[in-house]
Amino acid sequence: MSSPVAGETRLHRDCPSCGAPSSEAAPAGFGVAEWPMVRCATCDLIYLQWVPLYSALYDDLAWTSQHKKEEQRRLDTQPILARIDLATRWRLGLLGDATPAGGLQAWAQPGPVLDVGCSSGRAFAALRPGYIPHGIEIDSGAAEKANAAFAARGGRVVNADGVSGMAQFPPDYFTGVSLWSYLEHEARPKDALEQTRRVLKKDGVALVKVPNFSSLNRRVLGEKWPGFRHPDHVQYFTPATLATLARACGFSVKFRLYGMMPGNDNMYAILRPV
Repeated sequence: MSSPVAGETRLHRDCPSCGAPSSEAAPAGFGVAEWPMVRCATCDLIYLQWVPLYSALYDDLAWTSQHKKEEQRRLDTQPILARIDLATRWRLGLLGDATPAGGLQAWAQPGPVLDVGCSSGRAFAALRPGYIPHGIEIDSGAAEKANAAFAARGGRVVNADGVSGMAQFPPDYFTGVSLWSYLEHEARPKDALEQTRRVLKKDGVALVKVPNFSSLNRRVLGEKWPGFRHPDHVQYFTPATLATLARACGFSVKFRLYGMMPGNDNMYAILRPV
């Protein structure tokens, strides 16, 4: 990414996956004037050419505040679809591990586990004894709440962006890392996956949930697709582009079947160090 310019609230970047110049990328549509979306000419990733400064993300654009705004926006603009979605969230647990805690308990060994973008810590509240919760959260208020909960079980929370936060943990430390609704927000996704690879034990597992740009819903709904959130979603993965990036960072990739169903806006991947 480029360096900050005095008075500017955005940073310019080239492709955050392969590094190809954004000047060679094609307009991808679906963006807004301030946050244009482009498609990489080399690896096909869809990404925002400009992203918010990290300083804005610490509180002003943190997920914890943006999520509430987006939920209300969907209720205002798509009231029927939004209410159906909210009323049927139970469907995500039908296969038992479609949550950060459920997924890690299904795929990771007991021991220290990390939730990147842990909010106030609620996602790890259901972890069984033997799993020691750690977290990274960019919203300072949420990080404080999560740290209080995690410290009681022997863990801790770092108040930082994902890349800087993971750099504060030792290598080969975690049995599992949850990247749940995180990579679409991270301006440096390649750095994030490289750090994930560094802090994971060799037999560890990283679980990824991101919006699926190639989903049927996105193709049908077009610009009304709920996966579009400007500017806090800064790239949009397909199974192919997510797999390309993960493999470049030293992982094998397996996609969960329930995350690839035609009506699912999201996809779920299991990453293992190779």
